[in-house]
Amino acid sequence: MMKWGTRHEKNANFYLVKKPVIKNWVLSPHAVKRMEERRISLAELQTVLSQPDLIIPQGPKWIFAKRLPQRRDNLIAAVLLQKKEKDLWLVISVLIRFEKKI
Repeated sequence: MMKWGTRHEKNANFYLVKKPVIKNWVLSPHAVKRMEERRISLAELQTVLSQPDLIIPQGPKWIFAKRLPQRRDNLIAAVLLQKKEKDLWLVISVLIRFEKKI
């Protein structure tokens, strides 16, 4: 497994994608609502964003996911969109029990 990248599956070939560095991020109102519903703390979200187990690029969006040992509803995932003009990432939504579809 690569340390500073992710594998992206497409027709059984693997492509390396540079892991984005997320320093500045904000929550959308939708993400705040989902965090409350799913009882995801800011600390847990920060862990998902800073130490993801899985990164999936999806066009302009990215999915970061992580298994957190203290939670039973793993994988926890965050959907992000990069705002390039401000070097800012917008957390669009957060999910529990995330499954990667092939």
